[in-house]
Amino acid sequence: MPGHRFYAPSENFTATSVQLAEDEAHHAVHVLRIRVGEVVTVFDGQGQVFQATVTEASKRGVRLALDAPLPALGESPLDLTLGVALLKADKFEWVIQKAVELGVTRIVPLVTRHVEPGLIRGASEKLERWSRISREATKQCGRGYLTPILPPQPVTDVLLSGGVKFFFTERQGNGWAAVVSRFPGHLPTVVALVGPEGGWSEDERQLAEAQGAHGITLGPRILRAETAAILAVGLLQTTFGDVAGQPL
Repeated sequence: MPGHRFYAPSENFTATSVQLAEDEAHHAVHVLRIRVGEVVTVFDGQGQVFQATVTEASKRGVRLALDAPLPALGESPLDLTLGVALLKADKFEWVIQKAVELGVTRIVPLVTRHVEPGLIRGASEKLERWSRISREATKQCGRGYLTPILPPQPVTDVLLSGGVKFFFTERQGNGWAAVVSRFPGHLPTVVALVGPEGGWSEDERQLAEAQGAHGITLGPRILRAETAAILAVGLLQTTFGDVAGQPL
């Protein structure tokens, strides 16, 4: 498969070519130093992937000729929503990057009782940066679909919505093996909820239980929130996704 991989929104594609957006073109020309005639990969984040040839690479922009469609690889059979409480900037961004690499379908920043107030203020303004981190991780790991970062939501709203939910908690939960034994077949869709550094409040735990969320502890050690989030995703993708090969 061609070396460099670029993203372009679907509206930039024609039937035969695509124009890279300004930031992507700047990176291609000034960092990667691509040249006319170079063969690359380009994708639109919605399942379209192409082998392409660089036809223009200059200060005016980068244009690629679409040579042949390629399969959109890297998508898990598990539709996995990761709801993770707002964390300090570097930690939350790290979770986004690693969750995308592990095949999460979408990420919901959660507002919870114990999230620091300063993290809530201005969180919506960070969506563009978070989306860019998700996009770069998608390019790196070879997926054909972008992982959207949704606007921050109260965890109570997520708990009151439908679907199978796994509520990861430092206490008052069951072990992983005991919980997944309730799902002997393939589980197509799941929401994983991971709390903040201060843990869930008692009200949040009670609401999760009342709404039928499956409480899960992640072992006897105290984990950082970002560690718990990625461990939760790894367990879910191994059990119900594609990390271990053929899904159950």
